[in-house]
Amino acid sequence: MTFTISAPPHWKSNVTVSKMMWGKVLALVPVSLIAIYFFGLSALGIIIAGILGAVATEFIIQKAFNQKVTIADGHAVLIGFMLALILPANVPLWLPVIGSLFAVGIGKHAFGGIGSYVFNPVLVAWVFLTLAWTQIMTPATLAHLGQLSDLILDNGAGFLIGVSPIALIGGVYLIAIKYVDWRVPLSYFVTTILLTLLIKEDLSYVITGAFLFGVLFLATDTPTSPVTRKGRIIYGITCGVLTVLYGYFANYTFATFYGLILANGVAPLIENNTLPKPFGGVKK
Repeated sequence: MTFTISAPPHWKSNVTVSKMMWGKVLALVPVSLIAIYFFGLSALGIIIAGILGAVATEFIIQKAFNQKVTIADGHAVLIGFMLALILPANVPLWLPVIGSLFAVGIGKHAFGGIGSYVFNPVLVAWVFLTLAWTQIMTPATLAHLGQLSDLILDNGAGFLIGVSPIALIGGVYLIAIKYVDWRVPLSYFVTTILLTLLIKEDLSYVITGAFLFGVLFLATDTPTSPVTRKGRIIYGITCGVLTVLYGYFANYTFATFYGLILANGVAPLIENNTLPKPFGGVKK
């Protein structure tokens, strides 16, 4: 009797890591162009420095440890790009380089590389830079949605990402083409808005470019969010609660970043407690 040995059947998809990463990069191009228009060539320099720092760090690490060089998958580019966008527009060019080095070297590769890290490397680097160079990392102004036109161009933005909340619509497109699951961003957004209304906070300080960036791009980072459907909803709610809790006592721009990195820390717990019971087995 002849036995055919093959891999078990799986639901096949044409979505790859490379497609997802470069798709996210393209989704961030509109807000980047508006930031360059608003802040000038300094914004372009910050973005280029962040990307080059991340790519160079990944290349050096993988070469040093005889690993396959994977900079073509776009993940290092995305890390440097996203980090640059959450920096103030007047930071010196060495800052995004150091931040990208820390994000890729410590936030990503120290934990084993893509898919293995616990905390989002972009947030890890942002917290490091904020604690190390607080004065440089504190923008002169914080975004405030005072009128409808601020959705298109917010003159009060201090971070690059805050210049145009509407330009982050690319994140919604990523959900539509299923590069990103809708459960985390929807539950995060709804929880934040409901809690903000409950405690009677001013929504104009909450719905900013930084918050929408957190909802659509940071919170949806696959390695730092649960894999289960129920877990993603709980995780999104957790992100919203932590954001509002921090924002109530500080500001909602910084609250988005600090809230998300704290949520990263409880994501494994949420995932472990929402895993389905194996067929014929007992629930973990």
